[in-house]
Amino acid sequence: MLVFINVPYRMVDDNMGRAASLSVGVEIYLDNHLVEDMDRSHVKELGRKLHGHGIPCTVHAPFMDLSPGAFDRTIRRITQDKLKKAVEAANLLDAKTCICHPGYDKWRFDGNEQLWLEGSIETWEKVLGDAGDNLPIVVENIFEETPSTFIALFDYFKNKNLWYCFDAGHFNLFSIVPLDAWLTPLRHRVREMHLHDNHGKSDEHLPIGSGTFPFRELKRLVNQMQGQEIIFTIEPHIEAVVIESIKRLKEFLT
Repeated sequence: MLVFINVPYRMVDDNMGRAASLSVGVEIYLDNHLVEDMDRSHVKELGRKLHGHGIPCTVHAPFMDLSPGAFDRTIRRITQDKLKKAVEAANLLDAKTCICHPGYDKWRFDGNEQLWLEGSIETWEKVLGDAGDNLPIVVENIFEETPSTFIALFDYFKNKNLWYCFDAGHFNLFSIVPLDAWLTPLRHRVREMHLHDNHGKSDEHLPIGSGTFPFRELKRLVNQMQGQEIIFTIEPHIEAVVIESIKRLKEFLT
């Protein structure tokens, strides 16, 4: 079981020793502006430092304002450009995965999943092409109420290096179907999980067990995935809950 913690790119260097002492990997978040300004030599050097400390990493691509399945082709091109830059950084860092937001929202797409899928196929074909054979691209549930768009996407990319990241907090906010309705059809595509909690009202990013997400049920489903390599990541939004979030994740995985 691999345990990771989300750290913004600019903070990774200063927290490398801390991550090593806590025996966790780092999910490196690249924001929209940083991904445009990154120095390739700096990214490569950061990767060498992480390797030297024995710290594995993943990369979280930018997502603000982006829409991989956008109807507007200019928006799609901008989105693809930023995602491809994140993929380049992930390859330079020798990251285990690159996590992306697929961007389906029933309100913005007026419930038209096919319209979203058509734009999405173009985007992920280009992103997967840049990623190459060794970097898994992992798409994470955000506003989706059911797994139908993920099922359609994975059905199209059957034999490609495209995988699923289950986000517990987002499920707790937006899903209208039970947990097994997501993880049963998608179980063989699960490569990563973002495990944090909330009370179903806002994306609080609390430690496991501090809100209303059904972690006991998730544990049962995770136990059925023995043999799959899954990365488990916490994404604390405030410093005060970092240690407790790591502790509870490790207890959950025991």
